[in-house]
Amino acid sequence: MIILGNFTTVDNIKALFYTSSSEMEEFINGFYVYILLPIILVVVYVFILLKFRGFKYKRIPYCNFIAIFCLLISFALSYLKVYNSSAYYSGKNLMNITLRQHFLKEHPLSLYYRVYEFGIIMNKFGKYNKEKKAFSFGVINKKEVGKPELVVLVIGERIRYSNWGINGYKRSTSTNLDNLSNLISFDRHYSNGNSTAASIPLLITQATPQKPEIAYSEKTIVSLFKEAGYETVWISNQNIFDYINNKDEADRLFELYRKKSTDLDIIPVFNEVLNKKEFKKRLIVINMIGGHGKIPENFNLYKPNNSKENYPVTIENAPIFINNYDNMIRLQDFVLGKIINLVQKENKSSVFMFTADHGCNLFDDSQALFGYGSQNPTEKETHIPLFIWGSSKYIEENAEKFDNLKKHKKYLTTNNDLFYTLADLASIKYTDFKKNQSIADSTYSVYKERYVYVNGNAMKFNSK
Repeated sequence: MIILGNFTTVDNIKALFYTSSSEMEEFINGFYVYILLPIILVVVYVFILLKFRGFKYKRIPYCNFIAIFCLLISFALSYLKVYNSSAYYSGKNLMNITLRQHFLKEHPLSLYYRVYEFGIIMNKFGKYNKEKKAFSFGVINKKEVGKPELVVLVIGERIRYSNWGINGYKRSTSTNLDNLSNLISFDRHYSNGNSTAASIPLLITQATPQKPEIAYSEKTIVSLFKEAGYETVWISNQNIFDYINNKDEADRLFELYRKKSTDLDIIPVFNEVLNKKEFKKRLIVINMIGGHGKIPENFNLYKPNNSKENYPVTIENAPIFINNYDNMIRLQDFVLGKIINLVQKENKSSVFMFTADHGCNLFDDSQALFGYGSQNPTEKETHIPLFIWGSSKYIEENAEKFDNLKKHKKYLTTNNDLFYTLADLASIKYTDFKKNQSIADSTYSVYKERYVYVNGNAMKFNSK
C-alpha cells in the first residue's frame, strides 16, 4: 500500500505463490523497515493477550447492533461514491459494484478476495492441460530453405526502456550496444503486463490480454520452432516455467538459477551451446535474472549503492536505488554485447531479439512509487526495450524484412507482436500466422490503443 499506492492484487498473490528464496531475500533486504512493524505489533498483541487473559469485562449493550449500524453507514457512503461516479451510467448493478470495489477489493478484505480470485483463475486455466498437450501449430514450410541458422531470443527481467544510454538516457549505461552495427532499438515498445506472472505467458505464446487462456491451451514459441525443424535450447537464469508449465518443451534446458548465478554465468553456457554443431538450425531462448540478480563489484560504477549496505526502500534513498538500477543495466548491456559478439563469430545467417517482461517504477517525478505490479500500471512499468540485431548474412538474404523493422522503429509495438515477428524473421509459416502483427512485415498494423493484463482482466492503458 505504501510503495505502490494500492491494495493487494491478483498479480501480487501470483508473485508470492511463484516466488523463490532469492527473491524473498532480496525483498527482505529492501523492505525490512516495513516488515519489522507488523512483527512488533504481533509481539505486543501476544503480550497483551497473555497479560490480560484473566481480565473480566462486561459486554457493551447493543454492541452487535452498533457494529451492524456502522457497517451499513460505511456501505451507504461507498454506494454514494459509486452513485456520483461514471459507474452509475455503466448499466451494471450498483450494489454489486459497491460490494466488490469498495469492500472486497479494499484492505483488509482484498487479501482474501484476491486469493479467491487467484484460485478461480488457476482452476480455469488448469482445465486446458489436455488441449495443450495435443496442440500443434501446423507448420506449413518445414523443409523450406532460406531460414536463418541461428535465432536467439533473450528475455530481461524488470528492465525499463528509459535507463539505457542507447535510448537517450543521460548516463552511458549501454556502451557495448552503442557500438554495434545492424542493431535496431524500438522507441515505443510496451509489455502487456506489469508483473512477471502476467507478462511472461503473453510474451512467449500467442495469448493477449483479451485472450489469456491461449497461453494455457497452446504451446510456446519454442514448440513452433521445433515443428519447423529447429533444435531448441533454453538457458534459464530465473525460474519462469511454473507460470504456464512449459519446462519440457525445449530439447535442452540449462537451469542456472539453481546455483544462484549472476547473468555473467550465461555467457560460458551460451558459448558451450554454440560450440556443439550437431544441428544446422537452432533457436536459443535465454531468460535473465536482470533486476533481481546480484551485481558483480566491477559493474558498480555509480555510487552510493547498496552493494555493501542494505538501504530501506524510501523516497529519501531514491538516488541509491537509481544507482543500483543503472549498474544493473550496465551488466545487462555487457552480457547482451557478449552474446551478440559470439553469434557474430559464427558467421551464419543469424537474428537476435531482446525484450523484457516488464519495467518498474524508480521514484519517478518525485513520486513515492517503487517497484512494479500495481493495479494501475504506469508508463515506466510497461515501457520496455526491444532490440533486434541481424548478422550481415541474414540482412543480405532478408533485406526487405530488415528494412521493414527500421521503418517501424518509431511505431507503437507490444509484446503481442513478438511471437509473429520471430516466426516471420525465421520465415516460418503456420496455420494461424498473422503477418500484419509482424513488425518485419510491410503490412504491420499499428495499434490505436493497447491493453495491459492486470488482476486477470484486460485493462485499456491510460497514460494518466
